[in-house]
Amino acid sequence: MKKYSNLIKYFFLFNDIFFFYISLSLLVIIRYGFNLLDLKNHLLGFTFLLPFWLIIFYSQDFYSLNLIKNKLSLRIIKSFIFGFFVSIIIFYFLPYFKIQPKTNLFIFIFLYMSFFLISRLFLEENIIKKNKLKILAVIPNYLKNKFLDDFKNLDFYEFYIVNEDEMPYEKDFYSNFSAIVLSRKIISEEIISSLVKKTNFQIPIIELIDFYEKNLGRIPLEEIDEYWILKEIVNPEHKIFAITKRFFDILFSLLIGLLSLPLIPIIALCIYVNSPGPVIFKQKRIGKNNKEFFIYKFRTMKLEKQDPGIWEKYNDERIFFCGKILRKLHLDEIPQIINVLKGDLSFVGPRPEQVNIVEDLKTKIPYYKFRHLILPGITGWSQVNYKKPFNIEETKIKLEYDLYYLKNRHLLLDITIFLRTIFNI
Repeated sequence: MKKYSNLIKYFFLFNDIFFFYISLSLLVIIRYGFNLLDLKNHLLGFTFLLPFWLIIFYSQDFYSLNLIKNKLSLRIIKSFIFGFFVSIIIFYFLPYFKIQPKTNLFIFIFLYMSFFLISRLFLEENIIKKNKLKILAVIPNYLKNKFLDDFKNLDFYEFYIVNEDEMPYEKDFYSNFSAIVLSRKIISEEIISSLVKKTNFQIPIIELIDFYEKNLGRIPLEEIDEYWILKEIVNPEHKIFAITKRFFDILFSLLIGLLSLPLIPIIALCIYVNSPGPVIFKQKRIGKNNKEFFIYKFRTMKLEKQDPGIWEKYNDERIFFCGKILRKLHLDEIPQIINVLKGDLSFVGPRPEQVNIVEDLKTKIPYYKFRHLILPGITGWSQVNYKKPFNIEETKIKLEYDLYYLKNRHLLLDITIFLRTIFNI
């Protein structure tokens, strides 16, 4: 199973590099004919661009079996738009390459995006979906519906689900599967011994919690306990990571602050026209180590109807027209750079919640308190992978993403989250 997954990843990578240079070659032929000098100049410049394109694709999870997701075409288009602007910046600020991109970039983007989209859809329909991995999932009955719902969009798996009492005795039955996924809640010496005899160590056995982590970027709450929290979550941040993270927090805060200065008067006027009153809204939130702090945002709700501690509703009537636009573009969060500079927030981390809501969720959702072990963030792993929660069940799913971040936090993951946040605007 691991070999198959890695093979697909490398094939995706080779596919993207191959069509990158095919698109470049066609561009030169279209613009200059079979001119080796122009081809050489373009190869030098565009090869310098290639790593930036691959980073963009990596940040969008295009090198994973999770490629088969909703809105794939839209994600590809957004990636290429971002890549286009990155290419423009590099070519115009580094004139060393002696080429004039202008029209050439438009032609290249059109060719490369066409090849990229067609090849990915071809891979999905003709290779991945026709070579599904058969997975035997041995899980408790109460997890069956959750498991099926969570993995319903991953078309490259074909699941056969049983509980601990339904495991077949025939050895030949197990040879049909690429892997066995086993829940911690039913693991026993008897079950492990039985599986070893029936599989003869020929089929990988994967814990359900690891299967979720690898394929969904989540940690299922039903599979963990306090020992797992102590072992995987409660550990000090690496000093180099903490210092680097703080450096980039300050750097990006100052940069965004400067870039947003021309927008602030426009935003303030927009808010005042829609709903006269204070432009800046502040509210108590829970931060690292349960410390309370005031978070700052541009106000997006009608002043007379704001009520701290009340869950926000879908299409909430309290949000005025201009506020909806600010939220859609995430411009309402610009004042939070003040919180970042003060050290209350980081750019990346679990989203801080209101005091009253946190106290309520601690009593209703197990392990919720552990998301406060690190600095909260303006954006985070749960924000770029899941919708805004409007009830307890959705908040549980969001917490599963937060726990994944707590366990796997590192600089590359932060960069991925930052890039995905830009794409999600």
